[in-house]
Amino acid sequence: MTTIDLAADLDRGYTLPAGWYTDPAVFNREKDRIFRHSWQYVGLTEHLSGPGDYVTYRAGDVPIVVVRHPDGDLRAFVNVCRHRGSELVLEQSGCKKSIQCHYHAWTYDLDGCLRSAPGIAAEPDFDKADFSLYPVQVATWGPFVFVNPDRAAPPLDAVLGDLPGLVTATGLNLDGIRRRVHTTYDIAANWKVVVDNYLECYHCPTAHPGFTDLIDLDDYTIEEYEYFSAQFGKLKESARQGRGPQYGIQGDVEDGFYAYFWPNFTLNIYPGPGNVSINLFLPLAPDRTRLVYEYCFVDSVSDADVASFERFIDQVQREDIVLCESVQRGLQSGCFEQGKLLLSRESALRHFQKLVHRHMA
Repeated sequence: MTTIDLAADLDRGYTLPAGWYTDPAVFNREKDRIFRHSWQYVGLTEHLSGPGDYVTYRAGDVPIVVVRHPDGDLRAFVNVCRHRGSELVLEQSGCKKSIQCHYHAWTYDLDGCLRSAPGIAAEPDFDKADFSLYPVQVATWGPFVFVNPDRAAPPLDAVLGDLPGLVTATGLNLDGIRRRVHTTYDIAANWKVVVDNYLECYHCPTAHPGFTDLIDLDDYTIEEYEYFSAQFGKLKESARQGRGPQYGIQGDVEDGFYAYFWPNFTLNIYPGPGNVSINLFLPLAPDRTRLVYEYCFVDSVSDADVASFERFIDQVQREDIVLCESVQRGLQSGCFEQGKLLLSRESALRHFQKLVHRHMA
């Protein structure tokens, strides 16, 4: 199938071919063409609050370290020593006064400049200024920190577009949330299978009875933008009256709002005073994805409601794991080539697959 044929198929609501979810060559091209050139969530500003605080991330095959400089700004670099290519910072997070390679002790200041290296005094032509760490783009939206390895890519604000305004309209105080729970899931499925699953609630009545008790699927809408899509679900009247998931649903946020931001980040805002889950989908292999979940709340949410909310989301996620792994096995069977979407229910899924095709083509 040619690129032109596939583009036309996607327009008509056909899916990406099965090989796009199973072929290692496709997976490697995605790491190069998508994850080397897109804005990706790496963490919360609350974990980068003081000088020297850092977090690490891998954008496809590009290891990245983000650090808070003593001047207060965030700096991000390719997390690779300029000497022999060793990764520099091996831990996921922490605090450092400088960045030192564990291989030969080349040491970098928090602005990425090479401070020292054993033996360089004996090298007359060695100029430390030639061996600074490679910078990458870093920017924030509210409490969220994003990086982009592509220094020529448009700024984060331009790619976010209307998304911050839509979040504000939910009633959530985005700057007031704090992380209370962090958890991960490993799924035996391609990262796109996981995103596909997220982007439609066509499966919710069958697979998610708890979510269906909370959100009115008869009053559920989807909007598409250039680099994100948003799902809006009204709180069920029965849930408002206490016949639904029993966590704190009374507060400034009256309805559900679920936003997908290209390529692998979602922000999920649930009814209540400030109940938020953040999903990050990390591609590990053609048939393996790590999901990072962060549950964030305003300070007024009690520990009991945090625990109830966590149980509710964990149940939904475990239901989705069964679905995604089943889809992956079907895609690998050799008996499925291409599916057909119901665009009245799955238009956001087509929107995502067209973004994948655009970046790969």
